[in-house]
Amino acid sequence: MTQVAAGATMPASLDGFAREFDGARYQVVREQDHFFVTRVPIDGGAPEPRREIVLTTGSHTLQIFWTDTGEGRTLAQFPFAYLIVEKKWAPVAQTFLLPPEFRTIYAAGEWNGACMDCHVTAGRSRFVEGNTFDSRVAEFGIACEACHSEGRAHVAQNQNPLTRYAKHLAGTGDPTAANPAKMRGAESALACGQCHSVWAFEGMEQKIAWNRDGGTFRPGHAALAERFVVQPASADHAAQKNLIAQTNENFFSDRFWSDGMVRVTGRELNGVMASPCYQGGNFSCISCHEMHPEKTDAATVTAWREHQMKPGMTGDAACLQCHETKRAQFAAHTHHAADSDGSRCMNCHMPHTTYGLLRAIPSHQISSPTVRESLDHGRPNACNLCHLDRTLAWTAEKLREWYHQPVPALAPDDRTIAAAVQWLLKGDAGQRALVAWGMGWAPAQQAAGRDWLAPLLALTLNDSYAAVRFDAWKSLQTLPGFANYDFDFTAAETV
Repeated sequence: MTQVAAGATMPASLDGFAREFDGARYQVVREQDHFFVTRVPIDGGAPEPRREIVLTTGSHTLQIFWTDTGEGRTLAQFPFAYLIVEKKWAPVAQTFLLPPEFRTIYAAGEWNGACMDCHVTAGRSRFVEGNTFDSRVAEFGIACEACHSEGRAHVAQNQNPLTRYAKHLAGTGDPTAANPAKMRGAESALACGQCHSVWAFEGMEQKIAWNRDGGTFRPGHAALAERFVVQPASADHAAQKNLIAQTNENFFSDRFWSDGMVRVTGRELNGVMASPCYQGGNFSCISCHEMHPEKTDAATVTAWREHQMKPGMTGDAACLQCHETKRAQFAAHTHHAADSDGSRCMNCHMPHTTYGLLRAIPSHQISSPTVRESLDHGRPNACNLCHLDRTLAWTAEKLREWYHQPVPALAPDDRTIAAAVQWLLKGDAGQRALVAWGMGWAPAQQAAGRDWLAPLLALTLNDSYAAVRFDAWKSLQTLPGFANYDFDFTAAETV
């Protein structure tokens, strides 16, 4: 996740990189295995001292780079990110779902004070003064101890190979190493959720201790110690959540739909904890996912890295491991053909309503589709994310007929204009991004047809949000005749 910047970890096109952004020209030169960036004001001002790119974050979707500042271990952000699959460069702010007026995201020191909380193992930001830090980490990246706890006792007790063989043959395991696969659901989920959640500090005392000494949570613990998982719809930690709302008015709306369902990627524990399955005590992240695939050939690893699913857990298997009785009831339960995408569990109960890294992902909160969620909270429901050509009225009538849901009062547009078209043309940026991505999703194209999508996607190439333009472009490329269509989603409107 985080690596030392060196030739083997950097895009080849970074060597000789030169691009203008926000009133300056950035130039990068490579000297052996080191990369140095110089910022030159376009108005003719003196070039700033060159800085070395020392760290990189991200490895298979988006890569971001950090430079030294000359202020101890404090880092600043190189303002361009590299889109790995597309082999394109873009301003970092344009790879997030942000208004066009945002030019930068992370100021100097924010990697130390925020990013390293999760993107390294056992980080300590160690604030000094101003925006300077003397940060320390156990390891860059997400290493063994991040999930299996501290290894000192484990190493000490298992140096003798006879001890290791005896434990292996006895099958008793080793209590000196945490194993999420052998934990109860809640504790297992926290091993992942210590990072994959929206969390906040219990108070200023805990925040200061975390900054100075690092967190005391270890995999296997039942709580995050200095922190708590923020669930807007729950009654816990009311004082802390009120303080968050007072000091950052956009904190909740940026991260959650108005009913409390999480809407940003990388925060999957929030969705898991709000799911009925979690309440049973055994369900956790590794009910479906795995971090160490048994097979490590190139084809297996390539397929695995997209979602890190356990073997056989794609499709409906992840749900049927607990809900086996539904297997014989697919058509009756879903009212779709059993072998169709409309009968896939996750398409209905974990729809793509979470967004990040320029794409939509499944929500991870197991729920059932309703029209009310779209009317009351703006969240696209599963039915209309697949049936892009249908109205909310059509969905409401189907849900009434099949599941006896009451039909809510609907506006005239909700009766005559497809819901996805409304979200794309007059929705907020989050809705537009989800639909722009969804128009390239194969199950939606199969359900709704795709011969009518190109004009809408072409129009969306002019969206004010760069991330929405990106998703429209990628979806457009899935249509006949557009596979090789190139588009600079970062270009100014006048270009």
